[in-house]
Amino acid sequence: MNIDMIKEYKALSVFLLKTLQGSLSGDQGSGKALGSLYESLQSAANASQVKRIHKQVKDLLLKEQPVDVNRLLATMQGLKNDLLAQSNVENDMRSLIGEFKALVNMALHQIEGISLQGKGSQELFSQCRDELEGVATPEAMNLYVVKFKRLFSLNVFLDDETGRERDELKKIITILADSISGLLLSSGDFDSGLDECVERLQQAHTLDEVQEIRELLLQQTKGLQIRTRQMVEDVQQARVQVSDANKKVETLKQQMEKIKQEIVIDPLTRTYNRRAYDEKLKHEVMSFQRYGGPTAMALIDIDHFKQVNDTYGHRTGDGVLRILTEVMKKEIREIDVLARYGGEEFALILPHTPYKQALEVAERIRQKVEVSRFTYKGKPFSVTACLGVGTLKEDDTLESYVERVDQALYRGKNGGRNRVVGEEDFS
Repeated sequence: MNIDMIKEYKALSVFLLKTLQGSLSGDQGSGKALGSLYESLQSAANASQVKRIHKQVKDLLLKEQPVDVNRLLATMQGLKNDLLAQSNVENDMRSLIGEFKALVNMALHQIEGISLQGKGSQELFSQCRDELEGVATPEAMNLYVVKFKRLFSLNVFLDDETGRERDELKKIITILADSISGLLLSSGDFDSGLDECVERLQQAHTLDEVQEIRELLLQQTKGLQIRTRQMVEDVQQARVQVSDANKKVETLKQQMEKIKQEIVIDPLTRTYNRRAYDEKLKHEVMSFQRYGGPTAMALIDIDHFKQVNDTYGHRTGDGVLRILTEVMKKEIREIDVLARYGGEEFALILPHTPYKQALEVAERIRQKVEVSRFTYKGKPFSVTACLGVGTLKEDDTLESYVERVDQALYRGKNGGRNRVVGEEDFS
């Protein structure tokens, strides 16, 4: 072996010694071995001595498995250049290619111990491992080194920016997963696949793994979006159904109110009918017996109304009753109850009204009826009314109360009509 080759072996052995020094700095026994090999290397004078020392260094290197891949790559490049320069020595070329393969095997062993970055890196690693045995020429070495450098650049020389990108992506995906989980829980839904994605995310070491989990979560989000859209459509449809139901309920209420009106309202005068009068009077008596307080009632009779019907006809008589009803309504309160008691008779219930005030209300109604004017075929006519007034007493029953007020009305009609007669006027 020539002088240049001896120098190359010495340089390679020095590199390997320095590499071992970095990884065996805490091992005293290994440190002494390194020192001895280094002294022997400096004093070596021929190729046999250098090769023997080189083999010892390489064995120690393989045993300790250093991981300074940068220096390994640099040395392999230099070794390739030297091999090309010494191409005229075929035996030495084979030896150097063998040394190259040994170094590459060492590097591959180191790569296999770390996490390969993605499916592409795993495939490239398999190719480098399988194709190494077939490297036999400088040209093949050149092509192999290109592929080998690419494997190292993908898995060993990841810069800080890539690591930061991975970590930031993991944070974003974690937030996304938490948001999806909250939405699923709030909607009463549950998806165990989401927990699996989060668990895989915590264990992910490579950017490719994180991106794969991101795709799974995006699918979860898309599924949630579809379900949410369906929920919105269901809610909108339910709102339409509720709106339709409300309209139907409102229609039913109106129909019920109409039926109720037909039951309690006199169709001619639009006042309460006899049935409603009986119920409201009964309620007033019960309220008085429980809570006390003044309450009064007036019975109203239109004087000689039969003559109106006989003279002007029943249609005119109906018109007179409708007009007189409106006249009386203007003189009472909303809480007062005006009811058609009979054909031309009306009852007026006056809650919370003392006897004297009830007389005043009755007198106003009598006067308004008296001044009202009607016409039949251009001829004017008028009517009058007689009113009997009474108040509810503690010992009253429903029947005695009505009877006392009715007697007051009877006395008014017998006394000349067109007058107000109170129960006390004949007591």
